[in-house]
Amino acid sequence: VENECLLDVNGQGQFTAKARHVRSGVQLIKSDLFKVYAFKKTAEGFYLPGTLKDITTSCKSESPDKETVVVNINSSPDMNGYTAFVMTQHYYNYSSTHDLNASNRFIEALRAYADIPFDGVGLDEYTNLRVATQWELAKAKETFRESPYSLAMAQQFKTKYGYDLERALFDMRYAPQGKPEMRAKAINYYMENMRSGTLQVEQAVYANAKKIFGKDEFAGLHDTHHNSLDGDEIWQTGLNWWNIPREYGQTDESTPTPTQLGIAQSYPKNVLFNMYYNKSLDNITGKALTDLRYGIRTHYHALNDIQGWGVSMDKPETLDQVNPVENCARLLNRFNPSMPQTKLLVIFGMEALANWYPNESQRGICDVNDKLFIEEKAKAIWDAGYRDALVPTDLILDGRLKLDVTGKPVINGHRYDAIVFLYPQYSHTQTLKFLEEFVNKGGKLMTEGDGRYDFDGNDMESRWKAIKIKSTVNVFDVNQLVKLNIHQDTLRDGALNSDGSYVFTDISSLRNGTLAKFTFEKNGDTFSGQYTGMVAVRISDNGELLKLSAGGFKELRKNGKLIFSLDRPADVFADLGADPQVMIADTTKSIKAHWGNL
Repeated sequence: VENECLLDVNGQGQFTAKARHVRSGVQLIKSDLFKVYAFKKTAEGFYLPGTLKDITTSCKSESPDKETVVVNINSSPDMNGYTAFVMTQHYYNYSSTHDLNASNRFIEALRAYADIPFDGVGLDEYTNLRVATQWELAKAKETFRESPYSLAMAQQFKTKYGYDLERALFDMRYAPQGKPEMRAKAINYYMENMRSGTLQVEQAVYANAKKIFGKDEFAGLHDTHHNSLDGDEIWQTGLNWWNIPREYGQTDESTPTPTQLGIAQSYPKNVLFNMYYNKSLDNITGKALTDLRYGIRTHYHALNDIQGWGVSMDKPETLDQVNPVENCARLLNRFNPSMPQTKLLVIFGMEALANWYPNESQRGICDVNDKLFIEEKAKAIWDAGYRDALVPTDLILDGRLKLDVTGKPVINGHRYDAIVFLYPQYSHTQTLKFLEEFVNKGGKLMTEGDGRYDFDGNDMESRWKAIKIKSTVNVFDVNQLVKLNIHQDTLRDGALNSDGSYVFTDISSLRNGTLAKFTFEKNGDTFSGQYTGMVAVRISDNGELLKLSAGGFKELRKNGKLIFSLDRPADVFADLGADPQVMIADTTKSIKAHWGNL
């Protein structure tokens, strides 16, 4: 916890600090003095070079209770007019994610059950020391300005950056006059190091679960905690939504679809799992069915809900509505399509989000830049009809996002035609190199924001300007996306997948038992049909039916001519590949199928 105190004519001062902004339920053990620096302040956030001194040994402290520290500064008269930066430390009964002990606790638990052949291991919403949420801060009209710290964190910081974390904590708040880049660099280093803690534990749990229970063990559950980029999430989970080791991307609640697609495509499998609850059953089933279009399956979070967050799944009337949706999901699983075709990749600067400096007006309630509205921009693109996937610069740094031989960006085989890059401030060199190569190969790029300093505090202004000059559009503008040579999605109630298949959903037909209609065009042919709930269909390049899965299927037509129909709606799966098969759910065994000229 940080405080500032002006020393008197005798170089003395006193300050009382209290532990704050850690969530209730986490046990506070004790509080005491951490470090005190003194300097001649020249302006807010700046000091006169050559005046900075560590005066911790000139201070005494006492703790009348475990949450309070009273600091008495007793330096010499020559410190008259100096400002003291007082840091107090407050210990909690909580594992440091940077310490091996945090990982070992989970590993020991896994080993204890090694004799049971579990099919999966779930680590859900794993966090650092849980700090105050943005809504708690807003209610109290307070701001979060504290810094999580541990000995293990300090050791890793020193090893990686050759820099003492104790000094970095000061440098995050003050810079020598005329050297703002020193403060920017300290914040960048701290936030990157802080974010790495939860990821280390996630990686250890994943690796050991595979080792103990086998390589096919399912790695489950999500680390999306409060589902907001610009609130307290970065302090809780490190915003590693795209980075935790999984085969399947996983999210929860109302994570925006572009964010979900970005997370999904950051992993090798073709499905994303979303854990969801809502107080409205209609909202639950409506979202679960619609999400099927985009490769998303639903974990119904509020099973036997007793906290009032959602709808309890143990009621027959609830299952009456959920089961038809899950039947559609099972039919889609049998079809097993690829992820949606996404031609536009939206990349945001994680470094710019994590560091508001030097613009005080962008310093948010949780000490990050909350004025960027990154997810809102990605959603605006989606709402305008352009299918986009949102990812952070993390994927450039770890090598998952690359350029192929044609200069197109690729993640796990997902190939994009254009990039929207949001906020370059404090970019790593790897990010700048990636963008330079992209535009030099003729890539279509829309940029938003400017960059003065890179991650290490070096001047990058001219380098960024050179990228902007070569970009197609150098301001975020949904109306100019057409200049990137990507096309709006014109499908009604449906999505085109990368493998050429289509998925359509309609919740009204499922609820009312009526037939919904779908239509799409492929190579000049128009395909149409009728279904209930969900239909997935794949047509070959020469216009032949390859695969079909549908709930309450009635008919499929090509240019108005019948291809396949039933005399009354029924669930259907058809695979007309090398080993053709057609299955119809018909308990009466009386439904008749009609085939046109295939």
